[in-house]
Amino acid sequence: MKNWNTQKSAELYGVNKWGKDYFSINQKGHLEVSPKQSADDQNTNHRLDLFHLMKDLCERGIRLPILLRFPDIINERVRLINTCFNNSIQEYGYQGEYRGVYPIKVNQQRHLVQDIVQFGREFKMGLECGSKPELLIALAMLDTEGALLICNGFKDMEYIETALLSQRLGRTTIIVVDRIDELEMIIQASKKLNIKPKIGFRAKINTRIGGRWAETTGSKSKFGLTPSEMVYGIKKLKQEDMLSSLELLHFHIGSQVPSIQFIKASIKEAVRYY
Repeated sequence: MKNWNTQKSAELYGVNKWGKDYFSINQKGHLEVSPKQSADDQNTNHRLDLFHLMKDLCERGIRLPILLRFPDIINERVRLINTCFNNSIQEYGYQGEYRGVYPIKVNQQRHLVQDIVQFGREFKMGLECGSKPELLIALAMLDTEGALLICNGFKDMEYIETALLSQRLGRTTIIVVDRIDELEMIIQASKKLNIKPKIGFRAKINTRIGGRWAETTGSKSKFGLTPSEMVYGIKKLKQEDMLSSLELLHFHIGSQVPSIQFIKASIKEAVRYY
């Protein structure tokens, strides 16, 4: 252990890969956090030694394990992703706008969802829900004007009716058709409630990604419409004089994508659908 140093510790625990300048190992060999980045990243006022913090908390009688939250990191990541898209929009003269959504299923903890809604308010950042409970969470927390509320996942009539009724609360709710039989339920519910729906089609992308979840991507994905199903859906909406309700093309290529090349290939395929 005589030849051990902080660089070897960082390599062993992969801190430089997942820490992204927020977490690092200091000269004492302790993990430290810099939750708020500054122009001078060497500014010690923005750095906190987690080993010393744990000792202080234990001396106060707080027992391990201890959960620490850093809202400043959430704020900076929300700001970063929106700023990147907005900069590209200006650079390429894109006529639309970027409105991101946070999938509640990633982490349903109240404090996190509240922080994302709060920090994303100036960017009109919305939420994505995949079940009725998540829809109720979104309706309770998302009050940002113009933010999108995207409804995915398995749907029954109650889920669909709740999503439609949310429009009367001022929400911009889009119901994504993950299976073609959901379209008929949306049409029936909209007629019953006399509410024009906002509908999205989820395309079943054939591009398969690598990595751990490769077997559940591409044509083997549980969700999504095939090209023939999408054509049928468009014809059905035309028959019901509801084609103007179709406002979104949605697709999802899987989790833990190992390479940006898979993302590029999927986007090219999705553009052909569009």
